[in-house]
Amino acid sequence: MGVAAPLLSPLIARLQAEANGGPKPMRFVFLLEGNGLPAGQIQPVGIVRNEIPNMRNPGVSKQSGEETLVDLKLSAPGHSLPEPLAPLARHLKRLTILQGLSGRVCGGGHSNDFGALGAYSNSSGAKDITIDAALARANPGIFRHVALGIASNGKPNIIYCCSASGPNQKIPHYQDPALAYNMLFGRILGGNTKAEVGAQTMLLDFMTDDIHRLERQLPDEESQKLQRFADAFASISKRHARLSEIDAQLIPARRDEVYLSELETKRLEAHVEIAATALITGLTNTVTLASGAGSPNFEVTFKGLGINVDKHNIGHRSVAGAEQMELKTRQFHMELLAKLVDQLQAVPEGNGSMMDNTLLVYLSDSAENHHSTCYEWPMLLLGNLGGRLKTGDRYVNVPKYGTKGHGTVARFYTTLLHAAGAPVDHFGMKDPILEGAIEQAGPLAELLT
Repeated sequence: MGVAAPLLSPLIARLQAEANGGPKPMRFVFLLEGNGLPAGQIQPVGIVRNEIPNMRNPGVSKQSGEETLVDLKLSAPGHSLPEPLAPLARHLKRLTILQGLSGRVCGGGHSNDFGALGAYSNSSGAKDITIDAALARANPGIFRHVALGIASNGKPNIIYCCSASGPNQKIPHYQDPALAYNMLFGRILGGNTKAEVGAQTMLLDFMTDDIHRLERQLPDEESQKLQRFADAFASISKRHARLSEIDAQLIPARRDEVYLSELETKRLEAHVEIAATALITGLTNTVTLASGAGSPNFEVTFKGLGINVDKHNIGHRSVAGAEQMELKTRQFHMELLAKLVDQLQAVPEGNGSMMDNTLLVYLSDSAENHHSTCYEWPMLLLGNLGGRLKTGDRYVNVPKYGTKGHGTVARFYTTLLHAAGAPVDHFGMKDPILEGAIEQAGPLAELLT
C-alpha cells in the first residue's frame, strides 16, 4: 500500500479525524435539470425583481437589472415561495435562492454540457475538471464520486453528459438505476466475507506494484498513461478494503416497480434513493444527478406526470399549455430534492443531522432559458456545510452583469472549494469581457462565512 499512500492519504487522514471526534465529512449533491431554469420560476412572491431586456435576445427574455446586492429573508412577512418551489417550504431555513450570477464563458444554447459545472466553453467538451469532481477529490469517500442520470430514453445504460475528473476525462453517469444499485451495493448485500474482500484487495495491490515497476521502464508519455491505471487500481483496492465496513441494513431493498420502470419519473426517483443511500452508508460524499442534462439528452418526456410532450418542444413553447407542463416538471424535481433533505435530516450526526454538513445545489445545464445566453444562471442552494456557507432562509440577487459586485458562476464554484477546505484563486475560466471591470478572483464574500 506504500505506492498508493499519496493517493489515499487525504481519505485516511479524514477517517482518523472523524474517529477522534474531528469534523464530519462535507457532502455535496448537484442536481442538473435540462432545458433551462427561468429566473421567474423561482422568484419568491412578494419580492419584486428589477429586470432589463436580455443583452443577446432583448425581445425574447429578460435578465436581472439590479444595481446593488439584494439580500432578503425568505421568511420575512409578505414573502412566500412560488408554486414550483412549494415542496421546499418545509425546508425554508435551509433554502437560499441565488439569482443574477453569470456564466458567459460557457457559451449558451440548448446545453452548456460540461461547461455548466466546469465554468468553461461548452464547445470544448470535457476541457477540465468540473466542480462536482473537484469537491469529490477534496472530500473522498469509498467511491470518490457517484454520478447518476436520465437521458431521452432508457438506452444506453451509461451516459456522459456533464461531469469530468480532468481534461478529456468524462465521468460516466449510470442511467439504469438497477445497474447502479447492483454496482454500488451488490457486493455488500451479497454477503462477501472479509477474507474475500481482503484477497481481492491484495490482488489489486500486486497489480498496482507491477504497473509501477513497468512504468519506470517506459518513456514519459507512456509512463503517464500507466500512472492513471496505477492510481485507479490503488483507489479500487482501498474501496474494496472498506466495503466490509458498510452496514448492509442501511441499504433499502431494491423496489423493482421503480428501479425497472421505463418512466422517467420512476427512474429519477430511484436515482435519488440511490443517492441518499450512498451518502448515508458513507460510500461517497459527492453525488451528481442529471435530469436530461447535456446536448444529447434534452428530449426527456415526463410521461409519469401525464405529460406527452418532450422537454425540447416544451422549451420552445410550441404546444398549448407548455408553461404549465414546465412548472409541473419543475415542482416534481423540487419534491425529489425535498425528499432527499428529509432523508439526510433524519440521520443523526454529531449534535445534529447529516443534512447539517451537506449542500444540495440545483441548477440547469442550460442556465436561464431553453436557448440560454448565460447572462444569468439561477440556482437553488439547500444546506450550509456546517455553517461554512452563509446560506439558509435567504434570497440573494447579485448586481447585474458588468456592474460592480457582480458575481460569476466560476466565482461561486471557487466559493464552494474554499468552503470545502480546498481553496483556489479561481475555478474555471474568467470572463474576458469582465476582466478589469469586476473582481473575478477569490470566493463570493456574500456566501462564504
